[in-house]
Amino acid sequence: MLRSILTVAAVLAAQTARADEPQSAKSKPRVVSTQTREAEKPPLRAADSDAPLPEGWPAATEPRKIEVKAYPAYRSAVARAQNARLNADNALFFPLFLHISRKNVAMTAPVVNTYTPQMLEKPGAEGDMSMEFLYSSTKQGELGAGVGAVRVEDHPAATFACLGFVGAMNDDVMRDGVRDLRAWLDEHKSEWTADGPPRRLGYHGPMTPEAERRWEVQLPIKPAKTIEEKPATRK
Repeated sequence: MLRSILTVAAVLAAQTARADEPQSAKSKPRVVSTQTREAEKPPLRAADSDAPLPEGWPAATEPRKIEVKAYPAYRSAVARAQNARLNADNALFFPLFLHISRKNVAMTAPVVNTYTPQMLEKPGAEGDMSMEFLYSSTKQGELGAGVGAVRVEDHPAATFACLGFVGAMNDDVMRDGVRDLRAWLDEHKSEWTADGPPRRLGYHGPMTPEAERRWEVQLPIKPAKTIEEKPATRK
């Protein structure tokens, strides 16, 4: 924990130093061709490049790709907020960080946020949300009350429709992403149906360059029920 605090402090100090640097000392913009920009684009980071994934969890979905992924049962530390807005992340993050620090639970990826649907319908909407720090396995730690208001809970295996992104997390992009998933689900309604509220997965922390951070939005889904044909009546 001390190492994390010192690292963040060093980054903030470096950013302040760059901001105070005279304009003349800063490097001038370099004009490059489209081909050069494409060549200099960094490769996608692995989902576990900052922290390991829990046992059995699939890799991050590629940017702008929609896919169906099956997730195993898992255990997590959960913090919740009621009548909250999307920017309530910090109010939930630090209680979770305190919990895993005191319980000696190693950080994993991703961090999972789940939202009541109305929160993503329009900017400024309020609702209930939760944030989860995932345990590496369902055998780690103990269920029940954690540090403060945090609780440790088990979650069943589930299937999700997933849309991947890379770059800074953005509320408007997340809203659009959920709409894209619902449109996809409508196109595949003969196969799948919605099965719960949307969630967001963030794989990389503040030490990863913002442009390289992987994240995704997901909708829980289940197989659509097929209508059984009635047996033909005899004439």
